[in-house]
Amino acid sequence: MAIGESVTIANIRKQGGTAYYVNSLQVDGSAPSTIKWVGGAPSAGNANGIDVYTFTVIKTGNATFTVLANLTYYE
Repeated sequence: MAIGESVTIANIRKQGGTAYYVNSLQVDGSAPSTIKWVGGAPSAGNANGIDVYTFTVIKTGNATFTVLANLTYYE
């Protein structure tokens, strides 16, 4: 990616009785500089539902990224 470019990724997770959630992220082999969550970072998944994570990764500098993140629950 060139500086100023972005990519959006959707991660769909069907949950069972024990729900899991994304609590870390790597971009180009390391943690991004900034992750901004809509409504705050999640602390749990949605048991017996579908969790859809959307990440927009923006390259802001050399090996520097900002990630705009969202989690939507479907029951």
